[in-house]
Amino acid sequence: MRVFPLYRHIGVISLLSLLVFPTGNAAFADSLEKLKKDAAQIQSIQASFIQSKHMKILAKPLLSEGVFYYQAPDSFRWEYLKPLKSIVLNHKGRTKRYIYSGGKMVEDKSGGVQTMKIVLDEITAWMKGRFDSNPSFQATFQEGTDIQITLTPVDKSMSGMIEKIVISLAKKEAAVKTVKIIESASDYTQIDFKNVITNRDIPETVFVEVQ
Repeated sequence: MRVFPLYRHIGVISLLSLLVFPTGNAAFADSLEKLKKDAAQIQSIQASFIQSKHMKILAKPLLSEGVFYYQAPDSFRWEYLKPLKSIVLNHKGRTKRYIYSGGKMVEDKSGGVQTMKIVLDEITAWMKGRFDSNPSFQATFQEGTDIQITLTPVDKSMSGMIEKIVISLAKKEAAVKTVKIIESASDYTQIDFKNVITNRDIPETVFVEVQ
């Protein structure tokens, strides 16, 4: 099975920026501020994820599974476990990517690691409730069983690359449950986070050791 790395099938340009929230709605603003305040209390996150790539030309979606770790202020580990293994580590300002080759994990020095870091920085920002860093997306906010934030590109030049991003958060934990990147009516990428645990100590070795 062919694997589409996260930074490739999300669309790098679409995730280099975030969003701006509409103003003038007091209830919206209050709910948003509460969400950001709750999310700001998160100092660590660990979760498993399933990533699925849906395309019109595919009979069934391409699936990848892995685990994600985050520790404030900026350490993270994004690890694909199957179908192919790879790891991105960021710790103390250094980012490295490893791929499984020849029966062992070897460092990837192709240059793609910095692109991957940008994407993961954005996902980490969403998990921390930082939804207002950049005006490239217009957002709508809907509160139900979960909280749903829909990001729509403001720049028309992104037409054909991405239609919108939908982020679903668990209301009680203020943690991201799903990120769905919709590229067209038939093509989208979805990342579902499972077994999310927040504010539990994570050993520093998680962000340093490859094995």
